[in-house]
Amino acid sequence: MKFTTGITLSVLFTLLLSSCSEEEKPPKGTLPEEKMAAILTDIHLAESRVNRLQLKSLDSSLMIFNRLKIDIYKKHKVDTTAYRESYSYYMSRPERMTTIYEKVNKKIEEREKNNNIKF
Repeated sequence: MKFTTGITLSVLFTLLLSSCSEEEKPPKGTLPEEKMAAILTDIHLAESRVNRLQLKSLDSSLMIFNRLKIDIYKKHKVDTTAYRESYSYYMSRPERMTTIYEKVNKKIEEREKNNNIKF
């Protein structure tokens, strides 16, 4: 009886480990992490640019920021839907989003170092 219990526990343990180690593949159409990091870098720099304008009207700030986002999507050849779906996917997986934001921080640091803050 102990032998079969040991085998059963071994099999369950192996299945548990294999299911944990398998990396979930993102759905088709999800932007790769590197591309998301590049887009998010540009978006955060655009936010910073709009904030530095210190516009009194929130509507004006939003209008400028939305125009900058459209330019960012064009630059990266991405449509709004693909970006939003990818963003939602990564936000529901905090460990992956953390990895993306580590890349964003590195990209911003590199741009600051090279005085290349424009997108």
